[in-house]
Amino acid sequence: MKDYLKNPLFYYIAIPVVAGVWAVAAAAVFYPRATTAWENEKNDYETAEELLAQIIKIEPQRLTHQQEEGAAAGDFDFTQAVNQFATLFSIPPANFTLNTRGETRRAGKRARSATLSIRTIDIERTAKFLSTMLVRWPELQCEQLSFEKLPQGKDNWRVDMTLTYYY
Repeated sequence: MKDYLKNPLFYYIAIPVVAGVWAVAAAAVFYPRATTAWENEKNDYETAEELLAQIIKIEPQRLTHQQEEGAAAGDFDFTQAVNQFATLFSIPPANFTLNTRGETRRAGKRARSATLSIRTIDIERTAKFLSTMLVRWPELQCEQLSFEKLPQGKDNWRVDMTLTYYY
């Protein structure tokens, strides 16, 4: 074994040196990174807060949507919801097919299902479309999602999804 590791003087010097290096690194590197990360998060929060205020100003009924009496059964319509978000994300009506099914009971709740087939779409628009719908309607679930790569173009896909709304 090395002789210097047996010498206690080595530890009396090495431990303060390592602690000093750590303190200098923390002051010079870690603290500035933490403050810039904090500022970035704070700016993101403020931006999101402004956007939420705009959404509330433009569409205040979103706040009371789930609290309204009788908002359960007749409130959600697949056709209206899909058309609204398809228009928002530039998906032409001729490019998708929506098949809705009648009401059923699942796990003690009433449910209504629909199958949405989009003939040609890119992955980014699909993700935005689906995530926006799921955020807007918390009771809506995407139970099945399948992609089929189309031969034309780099980012052209056929997407089939099964959506279920629970009351």
